[in-house]
Amino acid sequence: MYRILVLFIILMVPATGFSYQDDYIWQEKYKQSLPKAEAGDAEAQYDVGTMYEKGNGVAKDNAKAFEWFLKAAKQDHDKGAYKVGFSYLRGKGVSKNYDKAFKWLNTAAEYNNVRAYYFLGTMYEKGKGVSVNLDKALRWYTRASKGGYAVAEERVIEVKAKVKASDAQLQAEVQREKRKRQEKLARTSNKPPKAKKQNVKKLLMAGGWAKRNKPAEYLPSQNTKCKDKGKTIECVSKEVKRNIGMADISYTTKAVVYGIKDSGAFKVSYRNNVTDIKVTDAEFTEAGGKVPVKLGWQDAEHKLVCSVSNKKELSCKKNKTRSITFNRR
Repeated sequence: MYRILVLFIILMVPATGFSYQDDYIWQEKYKQSLPKAEAGDAEAQYDVGTMYEKGNGVAKDNAKAFEWFLKAAKQDHDKGAYKVGFSYLRGKGVSKNYDKAFKWLNTAAEYNNVRAYYFLGTMYEKGKGVSVNLDKALRWYTRASKGGYAVAEERVIEVKAKVKASDAQLQAEVQREKRKRQEKLARTSNKPPKAKKQNVKKLLMAGGWAKRNKPAEYLPSQNTKCKDKGKTIECVSKEVKRNIGMADISYTTKAVVYGIKDSGAFKVSYRNNVTDIKVTDAEFTEAGGKVPVKLGWQDAEHKLVCSVSNKKELSCKKNKTRSITFNRR
């Protein structure tokens, strides 16, 4: 038991001695570096910051470490600039601020600080303070790896795999969009063509419409003058003579064309104004028969529902019962 105790003391005493000696060395270094740092020496400022960061020769204090790193960084000290950027990135001794982290890491990178290269790569890879950009991340990791920062080698491999996968996904999306366009085009080509819009009013106003080779009385024709009134067409015919069996009558017609559609459909409403009646069947009147019309405007208002068959033909239904075809002469 005695031997074991002696051996334990022999082994522990040197270690304790070295620990004390090590702490003493750092304390001395801190005492030597602090005046230089306070005098504005950038290297000494960085050293003091490092001692506060690690608790070497002085109590560990990340906030004070950051203050000294910032002083050094403002004097173009590359490691100081890196430490400031890293502190903002991790929120070490100062609140996180990705914009400031990016700024100071870029400054350190301009001084060829390989660690700054690496952490700029992480910011681009993870999208911290910047948009995710794997290509830029890969460039920074590659520079860090070539600069001897061994940790960056693994990131280079992994980001290359991510870029490859991203390119493959993008290509797949392009192919999917291409197939969608082709399918849409195929569906469109199989659809029946849409009916072309027609300028129905212009077609009607071209005139020359006739029924069984006789000029139309309520559409633009050789016998009927019409005016374009915007949404309607108003027509008035010349005097027309017609035999109705027991008498010859003379009349004019006033018509309105309305409800004109691009599809070719339209409607017509018209009334006749009888200007003269001459009985031709004496026996009819002697027998007490009466001519079924009177002088002046007739009470009956006739209506037609029509459509354009083609540029030279119109199809109408009069009073919902009688079909009439008009042709252009």
